[in-house]
Amino acid sequence: MKKGMTRRRFISNSVAAGAAATVGGGFLGEFISPVVAEEAGLAGLAAVTGPDGFANTIAAVKAVGGMARFVPEGSKVIINANTAFKHRGSIVDPGVLLAILKLCADAGAEEMWLVKGTKDDFWKRCDRAADYAGLIDGVKVSEREFNVVEIAGGVALKEAHIDHRLLSADVYLDVTVAKHHKGCEFTGALKNTMGACPHDPTCRFFHVGNNPDSEDWYPDLNHLSQCVADLNLVRQPDLCILDAGEILTTNGPFGPGKLANPNAVVASADMVAIDTYGVRYLGLEPEAIPAIAKAEAHGLGTADLAKVGVKEIVIG
Repeated sequence: MKKGMTRRRFISNSVAAGAAATVGGGFLGEFISPVVAEEAGLAGLAAVTGPDGFANTIAAVKAVGGMARFVPEGSKVIINANTAFKHRGSIVDPGVLLAILKLCADAGAEEMWLVKGTKDDFWKRCDRAADYAGLIDGVKVSEREFNVVEIAGGVALKEAHIDHRLLSADVYLDVTVAKHHKGCEFTGALKNTMGACPHDPTCRFFHVGNNPDSEDWYPDLNHLSQCVADLNLVRQPDLCILDAGEILTTNGPFGPGKLANPNAVVASADMVAIDTYGVRYLGLEPEAIPAIAKAEAHGLGTADLAKVGVKEIVIG
């Protein structure tokens, strides 16, 4: 991908809510190839460790080429940020999200949208928020209107209800926190895409399949993992940011639970690679997360970090 290029409007704005668009087969190839670092000195994945999530985020994005590489001037950006919960370690640190907003604005984004809004006290947790009040106030929140998208390449998931702004935006950023998940052990970039879907019927199908009366919310790990992989065929993020500052290591995804503080932020355009790298923060191996292998089988990225090019940075 050339500098400044991104995936644009691959499903037209004219697709009405409830209408079906099909993705899969040869059509997908244009959109799901991972961005690789083409310029000398850039990393395909950058992991930055330091005491400040805001600074870590800026450094990580810079190491993979800077936000302007992914957000062309004048673009409309949708940010699928994991902000829906309230307990510590279960949501993205506001400093990380603020850094992303600043970087998008500096790159010349025309509009920034969040797939989901934030809790009332979210920005109060960030000392810098007051300095960027105008920027924060200018960010819009999606109306949570959904289009039905058929997934031709899906193995378990054949169609999904997807937030219409994720489908129509010029740029898609996947921003999540590395944390425990009761059903699939790990929430990362791949699992976070479910945030763009409604609870019913799409997310419910992920959890209980064709048994809607099941009292077990996680009866089939293989089904859940395959649905996660299939969902990401719809649209691959232009850039993923994984917050591993303060993370939930038990009782995820909601919490409360035990916390760890890796104090890290990871950036990559390859969502398979970022999850492959990110599971280490919970003491896991990539093989323990079936969605990683299933997403790689779909061609959504690579679990071979040697092919990606990893850069690890420590900020004192």
